[in-house]
Amino acid sequence: MPTEIELKLRLPADSIVRLQRHPLLKSLSTSRPVAEKIHTVYYDTSDYDLKRNNVAFRLRRIGKNWIQSIKGGGSAVAGLHQRYEWEAPVLGAQPEFKKIPNSALGRIFDSDTLCEQLRPLFTTEFKRSTRSLRFMDNTEAELCLDQGKIVAGNVSMPFCEIELELKSGSPLPLFQLALDLLPAVPLRLESVSKAERGYRLASGDKPPMVKAAQVSIVTEMSSGEAFQVIVRNCLDHLHSNEAGMLECGDIEYLHQMRVALRRVRSAFSIFSKAFSKSAFVPVTQELKWLSGQLGPARDWDVFVTETLADICTQFPGHAEMMVLQEKCEQIRRHHNDVARKAIGSTRYTEMMLRLGAWLNAESWPVPPGLPVSTGLLEVRAKMPAKEFSTGLLAHRHKQLKKYGRKLKNLSPRALHSMRIVAKKQRYAAEFFAALYPHGKTKRYIKSLAELQDVLGGMNDTVVAGQLLSELPAGENRSGEHEAIGIVLGWAASVALAEKTKLNRTWAGFERNSPFW
Repeated sequence: MPTEIELKLRLPADSIVRLQRHPLLKSLSTSRPVAEKIHTVYYDTSDYDLKRNNVAFRLRRIGKNWIQSIKGGGSAVAGLHQRYEWEAPVLGAQPEFKKIPNSALGRIFDSDTLCEQLRPLFTTEFKRSTRSLRFMDNTEAELCLDQGKIVAGNVSMPFCEIELELKSGSPLPLFQLALDLLPAVPLRLESVSKAERGYRLASGDKPPMVKAAQVSIVTEMSSGEAFQVIVRNCLDHLHSNEAGMLECGDIEYLHQMRVALRRVRSAFSIFSKAFSKSAFVPVTQELKWLSGQLGPARDWDVFVTETLADICTQFPGHAEMMVLQEKCEQIRRHHNDVARKAIGSTRYTEMMLRLGAWLNAESWPVPPGLPVSTGLLEVRAKMPAKEFSTGLLAHRHKQLKKYGRKLKNLSPRALHSMRIVAKKQRYAAEFFAALYPHGKTKRYIKSLAELQDVLGGMNDTVVAGQLLSELPAGENRSGEHEAIGIVLGWAASVALAEKTKLNRTWAGFERNSPFW
């Protein structure tokens, strides 16, 4: 089936005129805008069988003509959607299953039972303005400006978005166009399709909380190719939780976005040995900024919803503990607001667009000051992924072992450093897991996760003291000091218990031989 590649962007409806009048858009246009009304009906079973197979099936009316479409598979990274797509004209507003091609997606419809159970689930009604674009490198694209609504039963959802569909050439100019429009038009990258939003509307579900997916790399890849796959995986993890972070109150969206940031920053650290740290500076500086906006929010989430909540259950009715809890909750909300503001900012959108452009640049990444065809760094970039990862994993394993030999005498600062090494080793092991035997790799990663959890628990007790030092002084200083003393005493007790647990966990880690 042919592949559809498009960059999806959403914008406020009151920005449409600014977009249409933008001189850059006019200079790139090779056709006048064509306006049309589009009505689309999406089908599925009551159990969402098509959705579970990552397939969208629709009938679309444009004017008097009906088109039957199947979309599925593919990916969406930094707003760039790549999906298989099949279309065929049909006579009217009824599916014609005989016209579905014999393909991997089409075979889902071989079941007569499934076809009989398909029913209209939701519709879209929108106006579309379409124009053709040609860029300086002769890349050709189609810009579709869609404004309308999704309707499911008695509920509806408005939308206003741009689809920049690549017709020929590279996706890079699509990202550059979005970056050039951004100062005048408040664009946002759109991570989900109209179909996905329709399913949420029909089911009433909130955006799903997305964990990191397994990285799909193979032994035939070079380390440079593996790097691109890994970074795309991390960005997908980050962007997939954006809507939930902005729309919902669940702290897990923030947690997953912070994990995604740590994973992608770890990936840049890993591959700086193959490329160049200086080549990554513009990207890593922005990722560091975002981590700084999200970090305090996550620290306060853990402290208030886990540490402090556990302590308060042991001191029911303690007036000063209740005051302390409320004061900490206010600070937590403030930092969550700061984090959401950062995710909703133009700076965040620009960062994601630049990452997308960077990943799609043909010469990416070229270390500054080095010829493309020479140099040790390029040799490392062309090194087989498995050879590169084996050396990296062995080196970091040795670093961990050094900490393990001094485990009984490590200071809190050294334990924090050990935690960082363990975390980076876990991310590296997860990135390259597909290149090694599954069983041994899984056991090693599990033991690393257990080690990281214990070290993380110990670090939480240190962070608790740091967070309490940020509290503004209250009127009842003696009562507040009593409550803070309770928390610090609790944290010290937990740290002692975790230290004992750490010895057992380390012994378990050492029993797992390296899988590489």
